[in-house]
Amino acid sequence: MRQFDCVSVEYFKKEELLFWKIKDTGMPNFCLRGLQEFQEFCNWIKEYFSHPDRPLKFIVSGSEHEGIYNMGGDLPFFLNSIKTNDIDKLQRYAHLCIDAIYSIYTSFDLPVVTIALVEGNAYGGGFECSLAHDFIIANEEVHFGLPENKFNLFPGMGGYSLLYPKLNTIDADTIIRSGKVYKSRYLESLGLVEHVVSKDNTVLGLHKFVKKINEQFNFEYHHVCCKKMVNRVSKKELLEITNVWVEACMKIGQFDLRKMEILAKAQSRKVKVSL
Repeated sequence: MRQFDCVSVEYFKKEELLFWKIKDTGMPNFCLRGLQEFQEFCNWIKEYFSHPDRPLKFIVSGSEHEGIYNMGGDLPFFLNSIKTNDIDKLQRYAHLCIDAIYSIYTSFDLPVVTIALVEGNAYGGGFECSLAHDFIIANEEVHFGLPENKFNLFPGMGGYSLLYPKLNTIDADTIIRSGKVYKSRYLESLGLVEHVVSKDNTVLGLHKFVKKINEQFNFEYHHVCCKKMVNRVSKKELLEITNVWVEACMKIGQFDLRKMEILAKAQSRKVKVSL
């Protein structure tokens, strides 16, 4: 089993399940290094599980960070790119994000079901990442949110394409425009979260869910495929939206940059960053 710097990987052959987690090193966000390695990770998954002796039905994502699934975009990177007017660097970063989101959304081009096991808060791109999965399982204490509106931006890495097919326009608009955080129970009521479990039973809840899906896997897998055909999300659409996001980043003013700096500092205080 290959080792990676930014993600840990476990394969459970009996359950036909691959479990990857963001490692508990550094900030649990989408940093440039992590996104670059994720491309290698995606290629490895496709190659490794093309072997008939390595059966796979489920790919599950998670995080080793206690209380955090993913905090989203790399705000210090955004700030530096905006202040130096380096639009090319920011666009390369944004496109890597779309590569990652689309790989998850398309199940890594494998006949599998993807599950986000959200044991900690998911904000911004972290929320978008969870939405790219076929199912979300979250513990009852988890919060989700899209905070971009707090500094005069919008979610540019799949939020629009992934939310609007699943919700009515009013609810989707509210989540994007409000900048608020939402509890997992509320998102379950909207149909975004498939199953909410207690904090101490998250992994048990995952295994119960996997067992349930596996009992009718032929139906469940093709059901998901058909839903994606009806509400098709193309990579072209995702890239076009993230290009608009890059343009918008270059237009925000000093007041909004200051708010982004405050949020970046607040994030770093919650996590011990390994340098």
